[in-house]
Amino acid sequence: MKIKQRSEKQLAKNVRWQALKLIHQIEYEDQYSNVLINQTLQHTHLTELDQKLLVQLVYGVVQRSLTLDYYLEPYIKSKKIDTWIASLFRLSVYQLLFLDKIPDHAVLNEAVEIAKTNGHGGLGKFVNAILRQFKRQPLRELPDKATAFYDYLSIQYSMPLWLVEQLSHWLGDQSDQLESLLKSLLETPHLSARVIANIDQRQEIQQQLQTEQVITEPSKVSPYGLIVQSGDLIHSNVFKEGRVTIQDESSMLVAPLGKLTGAEQILDACSAPGGKATHIAQLLTTGHLTALDLSSHKLKKVDQHLQRMGLSEKVTTQQADASKFLPKNNALYDTIYLDAPCSGLGLMRRKPEIKYEKQAQDLVELAKIQAELLNHVASLLKPGGVLVYSTCTLAPIENEQIVDQFLATHADFQLDPIQPTELLPADLLNSVGQIRVWPHQYHTDGFFISRFVKK
Repeated sequence: MKIKQRSEKQLAKNVRWQALKLIHQIEYEDQYSNVLINQTLQHTHLTELDQKLLVQLVYGVVQRSLTLDYYLEPYIKSKKIDTWIASLFRLSVYQLLFLDKIPDHAVLNEAVEIAKTNGHGGLGKFVNAILRQFKRQPLRELPDKATAFYDYLSIQYSMPLWLVEQLSHWLGDQSDQLESLLKSLLETPHLSARVIANIDQRQEIQQQLQTEQVITEPSKVSPYGLIVQSGDLIHSNVFKEGRVTIQDESSMLVAPLGKLTGAEQILDACSAPGGKATHIAQLLTTGHLTALDLSSHKLKKVDQHLQRMGLSEKVTTQQADASKFLPKNNALYDTIYLDAPCSGLGLMRRKPEIKYEKQAQDLVELAKIQAELLNHVASLLKPGGVLVYSTCTLAPIENEQIVDQFLATHADFQLDPIQPTELLPADLLNSVGQIRVWPHQYHTDGFFISRFVKK
């Protein structure tokens, strides 16, 4: 996207201009929505109200991109337009269709102003004409729900058709569950935090946050979790003192499933961004955690989290490829956690661009990597040790099928079923004692966890 110098000066405090730049980077430059938004909010001149609108605009447009293109197609399909103008049209139509509190005339005026400032007067007139035409005409009809159900769902909920079909299959062809899932993925994600304390201290920390105007409610998924209802958690003293950390509720389930006594020697094979590592360290007394990751940059973030929470002495971070890693003196571990790199399809609410980027073949290639990692780290476990495998994807080829394949080729391992008494909501367990979290169940990320024991 070519940005004119005058645009940055004249539109510096224009929230739609700031949103447009981020949207274009996500749509056309392969940038991550959550990373861009966090970076922007740290260095912004926008008011607090405009910051909230910025987040809503960016996530809303990316989440509904396929739907917006469907409605826009009759007006721009025969016209050659720059990519940033295409993003501007999506941004404008999103506001017209989905944001009731913003007057239509304000949407059009802002779009025209941006087009003129970063383009030219003629471009402003073109944008104005298209948007006025869009407003006058009735909305394009959606595919018929009765005769083209998957096509309808794809457009209505902005989900690529191949993924709609796959999700239906993975859910057991339950059409009501499928629509509930797709609808939930368009909702605003919760901000959740994990308490860095014993679970019986959660209420005390909740009360301390309340004195700082941070209102929370207890998680229904994890006894360590709090869901933020309002307030500024990041700038609270409770957060700065390392008494809470931001983490999705689903991933809070992983660390306690290692059956830790506190004295174990533990390997966290794919550690970044560090939520799991800090949780494991929190559960240790005399034990020690080795946390690996391929990325030195990401490991620095893990180190920062550990330091803020006062857990650094319990953890050694190391840049390494977990599929080739060998511990010193061929030592074996009591417990191993493998949160495998995956397609991330469980994160589509929090990172909506994922659903447009992934293809079916990607899942096949990732499954090969996951199998390789699992096979290798299993060789580093002591007899009687516990191995916890987890992902943030919804795809069985990366979850149950990896587990079945592993057990079929490793006679010295057996599945260790997770028990209902180990969880708050027992409905997250499948028939063989694995955790399978769907995003629409508790408004969390989608997640999978399986546990093995070495004979």
